Amino acid sequence: MEQLSVDELTVKRFQDLTYFDNLALHYLCNETPPKTLALSFLAGDEKVVGSMLGVLDPKRREFVHKLMAEFSESDEASRKAALHGVLCIAENLLLRNLIEKKGKFFFGTQKSVEA
Repeated sequence: MEQLSVDELTVKRFQDLTYFDNLALHYLCNETPPKTLALSFLAGDEKVVGSMLGVLDPKRREFVHKLMAEFSESDEASRKAALHGVLCIAENLLLRNLIEKKGKFFFGTQKSVEA
């Protein structure tokens, strides 16, 4: 898969995820591999991380916390790559119409539930 540059993304910064509703965050967390979540949580905005952890099911949240402890000494490049990966996954969810943008806010759609 070709990597998108920040300029090509609709969601340009990790902090932009504060504009995601809970359903959009749920889709994003479920689509993102646990290792990527853990690394991005180590570098991301605390409010966003808290919101994302809040939408995870308890078992996955516990697993991600374990990975965060395991990767606590990870290098900055790995963490930045994970942040970019989360943004690319969010972009993919937009392209798949599982998340839609209205103004500066992002909303999860019910399309995946109906399918």
